[in-house]
Amino acid sequence: MSFFRIRHLFRRLFRIGRGIRDLLILAIIVGVITGGVSLLFYYSLEYVSKAVLVDFLGLTPEADSVENWYYTPLVVALGGLIAGLLVYTFAPEAEGHGTDAVIGAFHRKSGYISIRGPIIKFLASIATIGFGGSAGREGPMAQIGGGLASVISRVFGAPIQIQRLALTIGLAAGLGAIFKAPVGAAILAIEVLYMRDFESDGLIPAFIAAILGYTIFGYFTGYEHIFILPYRPIFSPFEILMFGLLGLATSVTGILYVKTFYTVKNLFGSLEIPPHLKPMIGGLLTGIIALFFPQILGGGYEWTTLLASGEFPVFNFGSWTYLDINRDFTLVISISIVLIVLKILATAFSIGSGGSGGVFAPGLFIGALTGYVVAMIFVRFFPGLIEEPMKFISTFMIVGMLSLFGGISKAPLAVLIMVNEMVGSYELMGPAMISIALSYFITGRITIYAEQLPDREHSPAHWLHH
Repeated sequence: MSFFRIRHLFRRLFRIGRGIRDLLILAIIVGVITGGVSLLFYYSLEYVSKAVLVDFLGLTPEADSVENWYYTPLVVALGGLIAGLLVYTFAPEAEGHGTDAVIGAFHRKSGYISIRGPIIKFLASIATIGFGGSAGREGPMAQIGGGLASVISRVFGAPIQIQRLALTIGLAAGLGAIFKAPVGAAILAIEVLYMRDFESDGLIPAFIAAILGYTIFGYFTGYEHIFILPYRPIFSPFEILMFGLLGLATSVTGILYVKTFYTVKNLFGSLEIPPHLKPMIGGLLTGIIALFFPQILGGGYEWTTLLASGEFPVFNFGSWTYLDINRDFTLVISISIVLIVLKILATAFSIGSGGSGGVFAPGLFIGALTGYVVAMIFVRFFPGLIEEPMKFISTFMIVGMLSLFGGISKAPLAVLIMVNEMVGSYELMGPAMISIALSYFITGRITIYAEQLPDREHSPAHWLHH
């Protein structure tokens, strides 16, 4: 059967008017295709990252050599230049962290994302992240999945309402695969569009697409969790109170993250130079920071795992030194706070300059560091009240991830479930709910996603239905 006959068949199906069947068919197609594309993206990014950051620069504690570490600013700048040339030559909508582009397309563009969008997002994100930019892979996969779904829905002649919902389906498939968190990804896809509402019509097809994307991705990469971290499943009333204080700390850090990101983004937007060159400048600034603190490169997953295991590596001009977290307590806390600030700046430079990458993974690392600092202080000053200190610290790191991004994403339910899927523990949901609730309310209307709207009534996507 020819492509055109297949397209004609599906166009007839979509035009029957049975919306739920249309969405389920679309969810299956999008889930399978996005699962395959997420594999290609993952392996491509892993190959480039290993070649550049590990084999050439050696900027991980596991690397055999760090002889070329002083090339870091040039390497990260080169990644930014490649991304800038790709984005601003072929698809300017591919700049930034990706998820906002999907949200904006849902509300204001009738679900339309051009075919160039996901292709350029794919390539530009590999250049930005693979060459060391401070960014995550979830934003690109959100836009790639949403873009593929948008194109597929148009190919098969879907009506505008379904084209819009296709974006949530693709977003769920992409995130469910790359994060190995299908339930949280499906809920995020319908929650992240609004500050305090859900696009409930997309929930079931989002579940289907996320499960399919996750299944295909996990079949080839394995189904183990992204973070393998120890934790404490039982908490005393005193510790529950401390989770409330963690919520206060992550709300402050989250507000700093958002404000810094958009301040830097606006500064780069005001520069009167060709936009193609701006990500190169952002990459250069990120690379200069990484000369002293390579921990700010990439998404930060491996550094989170190291900290949770009790190790604290510090880079010293070509070599790694491990601090003793008890003996060097003051230095460890000081460096951790510096890393929070520098990770925020590096992410703003890498993505706010026009580079391509996600803000979710850096946000998790910033939240984990915040939890690490708070827990270390508690362990230091209340040692008699805390059993198993390293598990306690690791637990605070996990809840810190949840709390920070749950607040600034305005998607607390989705983030609560998603990060628990990523670490393989649902026993932390109780204390995490306390921290997330405080972070969500304290951050107020401050959100990392500028395209979010308050609720469905404010969305042009629903104006024709009133």
